[in-house]
Amino acid sequence: MNLNREQFLKAVERGQALLKELKKDYPELSLKPVFSRFGPYSGQCDLTTDFLKMLKEFPEMLIESEDKKRLQQLRRKIKEAKIENNKDNGIRLQREEREVLKKLLDPDFPIYCGDVMIEYRPENLTYEPLRRLQQDARLPPRLNTVGNIRVVAGSLEFLSKEVLRS
Repeated sequence: MNLNREQFLKAVERGQALLKELKKDYPELSLKPVFSRFGPYSGQCDLTTDFLKMLKEFPEMLIESEDKKRLQQLRRKIKEAKIENNKDNGIRLQREEREVLKKLLDPDFPIYCGDVMIEYRPENLTYEPLRRLQQDARLPPRLNTVGNIRVVAGSLEFLSKEVLRS
């Protein structure tokens, strides 16, 4: 299931709220939140709600559409116009970029892939606290296994619907 902006923001909010709780209980791990996907269309980027940052660092987390492709083309052309110091063309391209971006950020447009995961990466890899964290009841058990260094909060789809367990 693909998510619209509101559903995406709800999932991120829940992922951040869970992270805040977990950081209190596992401070020695220095957890860092990321978006990730393994397998086809894999990638990752820091947890953010900045659409342009996601488009640049992990475009696969956004559904394929003509508008997404057009926005990527416009961003390249704007960069080229800046390098060539072509101010008039740059202004025209930026105007077009704003229009496409407005369309993509329409609250009802399902642009975010629901199967992308929110993960918490330990910056200090300490195995005993990591093992306890992976068994924490607040995390989905089938996605977190001892012996793995991944800590998965859940998919965007799951987090957009799930009421967090305390």
